[in-house]
Amino acid sequence: MRRNGFTLIELVVVIVLLGILAVTAAPRFLNLQTDARNAALEGLKGSIESGLGVGYGKMAVAGLESLSYVTNNKDYVRAIPITGCESSETNTCTFRDGYPEADFYTITTLVDGINKHYEKIKDWGIIRQGSKGGITITSVKNLDYSGKRPVLINDNCYLRYSNLTSIESPYTIEVVPCL
Repeated sequence: MRRNGFTLIELVVVIVLLGILAVTAAPRFLNLQTDARNAALEGLKGSIESGLGVGYGKMAVAGLESLSYVTNNKDYVRAIPITGCESSETNTCTFRDGYPEADFYTITTLVDGINKHYEKIKDWGIIRQGSKGGITITSVKNLDYSGKRPVLINDNCYLRYSNLTSIESPYTIEVVPCL
């Protein structure tokens, strides 16, 4: 006697195997959005480090990298050789030992794509860290713009740029990954 089709045991074995594959593979596919956000943060960190390197190089060429404080304030006598950091009364660029201070204007001048002065027009927003002495850079989707100043919505998924602590450790960029 010849039978066509599968037995019940064969079907159960295939269903169990498919279930095991789904349980092991599904979390990998479900976590892609978080992985993409973390990769974007790492890319932004690389952009900031590159901008800091270019800024330091321009300061070094002008012989300003060893000065403990350089600013483009109209009362300051030295000119900063970076486009956007010309002498100004409103937009102040500040460098310490050749590296930018953690402030809105200097970082946003060196790195394109980060909002200046609480504008919600680009991909990345920037806020002060308050008493911690630095700035936080995150996706504009992670900021609440309903008040006078934007506020971080989640306590994850951002970069923290801090001022230099010594000449050997000029600045820190900490990645706080997305969860």
